[in-house]
Amino acid sequence: MVFKTVGVKEDVKQIIDEIARRRGWKKYKVVELAIRQFAKEQKYSRGEKKYHWGYDIDRNIWYAFKLVNSVAQLKFAVEEFNDESRINLYKNLTMQTINQIEERLGVDLDNVKKAIDKFLENPNGRTKANLNDETKFAMVKILFP
Repeated sequence: MVFKTVGVKEDVKQIIDEIARRRGWKKYKVVELAIRQFAKEQKYSRGEKKYHWGYDIDRNIWYAFKLVNSVAQLKFAVEEFNDESRINLYKNLTMQTINQIEERLGVDLDNVKKAIDKFLENPNGRTKANLNDETKFAMVKILFP
């Protein structure tokens, strides 16, 4: 990754520093996300639709919803059907959803993957509760990046 220098006024630098500190991000990430957001707004304002920050929230809500549904279907397949082919089908679908979220939103969901594997190895109350907890934590990561 190659970095270039960009000059900003002192008050803008303070804002960047504060956001980076609160979010635990590098300063370049704050600037990058701000520029990308601005570019989206410009793109939408040229067309018929005006851009609204709610589009991003809606997108994240959709992926959180999709993850919860995928995990729920997988748990249902394990508990109700106990059919290996059906369980594998829902595991693959759930992993596809997780991979989409990781690629499209940049959210690390390795803990959910591990919890799924543990649940499938030994589907008991403890592993199910762990899967539920990891899914809840993943939702927070998705909704509040």
